[in-house]
Amino acid sequence: MRIPGNRRQRPALLGQTLTVLVAIAVVGVGQTYTVIPLMSMIAQDFGVPTSFAAWLSTGFSLSFALGFLLAGPAVDRFGPRRLILLGLPCGALSTLLVALAGSFPALVVFRCVQGLTVASLAPTGFAYVAEHVETRRRPAALGAMSSAGLAAAVLMQVAAQALAPVGWRAVFFASAAAMLLLFAVALTWLQADTHERVGSMKAALVGLPRLLGRPRLLALYAATSTLLGSFVIVYTAIEIAGPPAVAGDARALLILRASALPAVIAAPFIIGATRQLSPRFKSLVALLLAAVAAGAAGLAGSGLVFLGVALLLYVAGIAIAAPSLVELIHTAAPDAVGAATALYTAALFVGTSVGPQVAAVATTDGFEDAPLIAAVLLLSGALIILTTTSRTAGP
Repeated sequence: MRIPGNRRQRPALLGQTLTVLVAIAVVGVGQTYTVIPLMSMIAQDFGVPTSFAAWLSTGFSLSFALGFLLAGPAVDRFGPRRLILLGLPCGALSTLLVALAGSFPALVVFRCVQGLTVASLAPTGFAYVAEHVETRRRPAALGAMSSAGLAAAVLMQVAAQALAPVGWRAVFFASAAAMLLLFAVALTWLQADTHERVGSMKAALVGLPRLLGRPRLLALYAATSTLLGSFVIVYTAIEIAGPPAVAGDARALLILRASALPAVIAAPFIIGATRQLSPRFKSLVALLLAAVAAGAAGLAGSGLVFLGVALLLYVAGIAIAAPSLVELIHTAAPDAVGAATALYTAALFVGTSVGPQVAAVATTDGFEDAPLIAAVLLLSGALIILTTTSRTAGP
């Protein structure tokens, strides 16, 4: 049973909608990455081995993934705006607890709580766009949201590194304050939820496994997992076994990561300019571009400029493919956009959980093999889309 809502509301203003949703995505999803530059400092502060600090990422990621599976049905039951307005103060509180942790075990527990609460912000923005942004502008909006998730990996690490001299706790104090500020902005700028809602949370949760019974959706989720899976493989390989001029040099690594930001920024504009093309076509072309660029990165040798250009094109391909896949998923599950988007986000992070292990194995003989494996992974994603969707797939 669905509860009807008011459908006569005007489409949301694109500028202010994207401003608040992109900022929420960067700060929220970025909590995944803030701890990376802080691990040594945290380990030293609590007197534990640096290897123990990896649990701060693992615990967060596992809770993050679990939170997606709850957030998606909650969107279908309560609406994206309501969930955003609940998730921001809860995320701020859990982030504040991380900053105030008095022991390392407590810190790990609070990071798990943080992952669970912040997860409510990840798929929710996509669902809000699907409900409130007019159809012709939706591809560009989804592109901006996907790009924000990729940009968060760089921007929040840079922010954490900049605040680190003040102390690692300052990073989380600042993140909590940013979430509270965004709550005030979202309260003013985001429109009330308008679409029909599922009558109960139980009904929304029951709908989640039913989506997994749709072969086309399963195929799209499999293709989705190749995006960040390959991304993590390539960037982990650069860090642990990259060219001598990069490997072990934190500043050079940061510059190399930041060099891909222009692609992330440009992606929404490219998607907007190509909105007349089907999402199927765009996702296929983007995955092929990313695969070719990944292969080129593996052949870069010590040529840092060549590697930088290859990574720029590689990230551009992923940034364009991601929102195109979201469009295909929304089309395949128009009756459960929130749950379908949550599974999309979970599929992305399935790739990120497997990627580091693949990179560790692939770099035993050097850097070159890892990007080639990533290229094969992306080609398999393109093949899945090619064989399981029709030429007319998309809105």
